[in-house]
Amino acid sequence: MHFMKYERYFFLAAMVLYVVAAWFSSGFYHGDEHYQLIEFAAYKMGAVSVEGLAWEFEAMVRPAFQPFIAFSVIKLLQGVSIVDPYMQAFVLRLLTALLALFSIRYFTRTCSYFVHPRHHKAYLFLSYFLWFLPFVNVRFTSETWSGIMLLNALSVLLSTNLRGNRNYLAGLFLGLSFLFRYQNAFLALGIFLWLFVIEREKILDLLKLLAAGVVVLLLGILMDFWLYGEFTLSAWNYFYVNVVEDVASGYGTEAWWNYFYSIFRFGFFPIGISVILAFLILTVKKPKSVFIWTILPFFVIHSIIAHKELRFLFPVINLVPIILLLAFQSLKWDIRKWRVPGRIAIHVVAWILVAINIIGSVTVSLKPADSGLTTITHYIRQHYGDEAIRLISYNNSNPYGPWELMASFYMEKDMQDIRLESLEELADSVLHKERVNLLVLKRDDAVTDPAQAFITGYNAPKVVQCIPRWMEPVMTLYGGFHVHEILELYEIQY
Repeated sequence: MHFMKYERYFFLAAMVLYVVAAWFSSGFYHGDEHYQLIEFAAYKMGAVSVEGLAWEFEAMVRPAFQPFIAFSVIKLLQGVSIVDPYMQAFVLRLLTALLALFSIRYFTRTCSYFVHPRHHKAYLFLSYFLWFLPFVNVRFTSETWSGIMLLNALSVLLSTNLRGNRNYLAGLFLGLSFLFRYQNAFLALGIFLWLFVIEREKILDLLKLLAAGVVVLLLGILMDFWLYGEFTLSAWNYFYVNVVEDVASGYGTEAWWNYFYSIFRFGFFPIGISVILAFLILTVKKPKSVFIWTILPFFVIHSIIAHKELRFLFPVINLVPIILLLAFQSLKWDIRKWRVPGRIAIHVVAWILVAINIIGSVTVSLKPADSGLTTITHYIRQHYGDEAIRLISYNNSNPYGPWELMASFYMEKDMQDIRLESLEELADSVLHKERVNLLVLKRDDAVTDPAQAFITGYNAPKVVQCIPRWMEPVMTLYGGFHVHEILELYEIQY
């Protein structure tokens, strides 16, 4: 009962933070979040041509269920006159945040018996506020949604209240997890093996789990037909293209140990190293743990596959808090029996970690997800959206499409896209008298002599940059951020 009492306060505080994160975390963390979900939904609404879609659409390798969710939500919003794409994207993030919050609440309540009562507050704090969780748990991505379904599947399996329908419900959630992200088949495999080997689950109960999963897969086939216009098995297409034809390796390959390095580098030292150590400790101390059996096959397979990205591990990110606590408990340290200097030292270290975590949590909750691309595009929408625009960019600085694809979902109706080959081209000839002339440059390019001569000559003020200046010092602590790539938008006074 005591757990339930203060759990409510953690949940309400988390709800405030996650809603704030959903609001400020605009844009997309990775291109797949937008180009293979929202753009696919926009295509089904007739807002994007098939020629403007990622190659994965023609190859029919992406699951259609999440684009269908985006399509349904956006259609509903349009029905109540919410047509601003930025507000529509916010609602998708808010929906994700709420789904994540209630799933975390269900999981923490279900699994509280794993954690010693004196660690319950730390358990709840980490489950909601571990610095990267607010950021990841508001993302409308396949990684986040598949991870949420995984969390619910584990909650159902570990619940002491559910009986006969447990396996049907768990199979349903595992099937949905797979339907959002096909790589989660390895997570389902780990759970299935744990049930069979460790729990000695009855064959009939395992068949119930499999049957529910198959029903969800049939739903996936119907969704694929809705998106692609023909019956296909996108899961097989995904496997064949990325594994058999090895297309995925064309996006880069890494050594088997890369995920350890990435967790260390991007996890905010010393939090990242704590996650690695906790997983290794729990693997040795508690090898029968369901969490180890769930993650280990998934992690090993991803380490073997040549193409690696840290986001591929995001489906298991909500299991990190309980792994940290269980690993600590397995060490069986009774700090109360330590001498005074030892107790003081461990408390100082703990509070330092809390401070680092709070700084990281607040920062990622207030920063745009795409390093500020949509901060620029949203500013353009708010200040120049009704006008004819000429957007001039250089060195992949166009915020609508730094890559080959354009984010058509956010594009203004009357916008000319001018991309310079050299900053020496900055001259009167690139401007248009009848349009609003906007120049967007990376910071390093903006301070060069040609750019400064042009900006000064036309008295072009910098109207916005992609992230607030106050955030720059904190963001430099994170390995994936580079100050020299900050985008700056200038309005040319022509």
